[in-house]
Amino acid sequence: MGHVETRYDIQPPQPKVVGPDYVQSFDNLSAEDFMRIYLETLRFQDPFRQNDVSKAIEDTVRLNQIKFYTDMKQFLDSLTAWFNQMTFLQSINLIGKSFVFRTDTIDTLKGGEYYILSGERVEGVKVRIYDGEDLVKEIPMDLQRGLNPIDISGLPKGQFMVKVFKGDFELTTGWDLGFKDSVKAAGIVNGDLMIDLLSGRQVPASQIIYSGG
Repeated sequence: MGHVETRYDIQPPQPKVVGPDYVQSFDNLSAEDFMRIYLETLRFQDPFRQNDVSKAIEDTVRLNQIKFYTDMKQFLDSLTAWFNQMTFLQSINLIGKSFVFRTDTIDTLKGGEYYILSGERVEGVKVRIYDGEDLVKEIPMDLQRGLNPIDISGLPKGQFMVKVFKGDFELTTGWDLGFKDSVKAAGIVNGDLMIDLLSGRQVPASQIIYSGG
């Protein structure tokens, strides 16, 4: 069967383009037209019963500013919806693939494979796993740049914190804790791309920290 190319013809919303005579306060008036109306209003004013022209102008400006910002909000909402559509279509390619997702804890109730993603090679570190403040396991290892599997065998059921030490010095940067899982489904929730995983977890796509073998 030949390859069928799927094309999506989704166009982004078009912003309103205005000319050089556009005045934000008056959508349909040039600056010259506005001044002409303003001067004519002053000329026909009863000197003994003056109207507060400046107040009227100020109120009109406020009304037109509301219209301007309403139009701008509608455009931005349309643009967000378009980005969400494009993001969702692109997310279809994620389904069935495995990634490493950032996490703060090891959760043995949910199981899975856990890794330390290191930005550089660090020899002679100690990966310490804590239940609250109690140390439950210590793993000596040499961190390689990239993924480093963590042996979580022997841990009881629960959630555990992970810290990395070089000697007595805790390494608080340069590494991330992650778990490996496969994408089951994806969807847009409140403007964010959310991913459903085979393990039952639901995470934002922003938690992906590693892709590949």
